[in-house]
Amino acid sequence: MMKKLKKAELKRYEKMLIEEREKILKELQYEGDQIAKTQLETSGDLSAYSNHMADQGTETERREITSQILSSRRQALFEIDLALGKVSKGTYGICERCGKPIAKRRLKFLPQARVCMKCS
Repeated sequence: MMKKLKKAELKRYEKMLIEEREKILKELQYEGDQIAKTQLETSGDLSAYSNHMADQGTETERREITSQILSSRRQALFEIDLALGKVSKGTYGICERCGKPIAKRRLKFLPQARVCMKCS
């Protein structure tokens, strides 16, 4: 059976989570700014004429992809915030399903993991 995480380990995981959170917030800001631009600004075409239909389709597809990326990044941010809450409560690194400690190797690669490998 694995031992509970030590304070120094918890601090290290907390730091990883905070750094990842900051990175995601920057990505969300950038992508949000990109998606908010009008089609006219994005195309660089300042004339009063509309773009070709194919160009409009490409732009619409790009915006949909960006929107999907934003959604997945928001979900990751939610998971990180949950993990940070667990750090402060002292329940970080404990599987939500079986109640056993999550392997340090798993936490190293996915610090916001909520369940152990066996339960995932």
